[in-house]
Amino acid sequence: YYSTYVRIVGAIAAWVGVILFQAIMGSWRLRRVFWVSVVLRCAGGIFDILIVNRWNRKLGIADKTMYMIGDAIIYEVCYTLNFMPAVVLTSKLCAKDLEATTYAMLAGFQNFGQQVSRTVGVFFITAFNIRTDAPCSWDGLSLLIAIAHIILPLLLVPLTFFLIPDLKITDDLLGGTGSAQSEEEDSDRREREMSNVSDISIKSDRAPLL
Repeated sequence: YYSTYVRIVGAIAAWVGVILFQAIMGSWRLRRVFWVSVVLRCAGGIFDILIVNRWNRKLGIADKTMYMIGDAIIYEVCYTLNFMPAVVLTSKLCAKDLEATTYAMLAGFQNFGQQVSRTVGVFFITAFNIRTDAPCSWDGLSLLIAIAHIILPLLLVPLTFFLIPDLKITDDLLGGTGSAQSEEEDSDRREREMSNVSDISIKSDRAPLL
């Protein structure tokens, strides 16, 4: 159930998240997109707290159903809505003729940040004395989820005023050094090449025959 049906439903939910992002947030400003996506992802983390504290049983919802609705559907949609802005921003920061190098460098920084977050997560698990081997201990798990999935992501919202430009997703983030200027330069270069070819052709026509 958890390794088959949940993964299938989660993949469908991820596609729904991509469609919702394109349909709703496709023309928003970058800061607003990050604010809304972070808040939605934090809201998705509430379902984990409900499952850990077994509050879903008090509501009459089975664990499998709650896990499917919360982790496989709602959280996956929220995660995709939070993931897409970062991918779009990374791709729009790639200058012409340097796409592969720039994207690889930015993606490398993202992967490095994810590894650091996992290391910090392991530290918090140890600090909160959470053990999965006998004797198990889950006493601080709900508090840890609240810190990692809700409090810490919300602390990143003020940083958007300093790290993210107040532009629309569809705007040119490179400030005139992107495709428009490059296309103009390419057009001028082609005109010069055609002019040189014409000059060579004219000179060859005027050359005396031996």
